Amino acid sequence: MKNINQNTSGSIYNLIAVLEDAKNGYLHASEKIKDSVLSLLLERFGYQRGRYSSELRILVSSMGTDSLVDQFTLSMLQRTWLDLKSTFKYGKKEQIIEGCIKAEETALKNYSHAIDQLEDNYEVRMVLLQQANGIRTVLNTIKEYTGRMYN
Repeated sequence: MKNINQNTSGSIYNLIAVLEDAKNGYLHASEKIKDSVLSLLLERFGYQRGRYSSELRILVSSMGTDSLVDQFTLSMLQRTWLDLKSTFKYGKKEQIIEGCIKAEETALKNYSHAIDQLEDNYEVRMVLLQQANGIRTVLNTIKEYTGRMYN
C-alpha cells in the first residue's frame, strides 16, 4: 500500500474529526427530535459517520502515518458543535434539519478538498469517493424527506 504524506494525512485526520462531529451531532439530534421516522434516520446517519471514521482510522494507520487533527480544526468543530447543540436545545425541527443540511454540504466540501489532494493514491481516493457518495445520498434523503414535509 502506498504511503501518504503528512499534508494528505492531515486532510484525512480532519475528515475523521468532521465525521466524529457529525456522528455526535446526528445521534444528539435523533434524541431531541420528536418525529420518530426522522429520529431513526438521524440515528442511522450518525452510526454511518462512525463507520466512516473507523474506516479512515484503520486505513491511515495501515499506511504508517501518525498525524493528529490540528488544533484549528478541533476548535472550529467545537464551535460548530456548540452552535448545533444550541439549535437542538432551542430550535425547531426545521432548524435542526437545516443545520444537518448545512453540515452535510460542508462535509462534502471537505471531502472534495481531500480527494483533490489524493490524485496519486488510488486506494485512499476510492474510499473517500465512496464515503462522499454516501454523504451525498444522506443529504439527498434529508432534502427529499423535508420536501415532502414542508413543501
